[in-house]
Amino acid sequence: MGLLQTIQGRLLQYDSPSRQLQQAHFDAARRLAQAQFQLADAELSQRLWQDVADRDLDVDRILNLLYGCWFQDDPAALRAADAEFQARRQRELIPGVFEHC
Repeated sequence: MGLLQTIQGRLLQYDSPSRQLQQAHFDAARRLAQAQFQLADAELSQRLWQDVADRDLDVDRILNLLYGCWFQDDPAALRAADAEFQARRQRELIPGVFEHC
């Protein structure tokens, strides 16, 4: 019975690729907020930003989550800030930091 419940639980926990990408940005923003704002650890911050680059995450989106959201530990606040940023980006067609390169 335990195996069947495990399989059912995994099927019910499916996340779409866009949700997984959003979660990756949220996780990166949380870790960066802790490293930069709480710990003031420059070396850790640098490694985390390198991880963002290695994973090809959207730098502008993460910056918005860092500075446009007061509570990085609140999933609802992160979703609201991200939705607002995505809508504004779509409306204004804001170029990214590296778009001109």
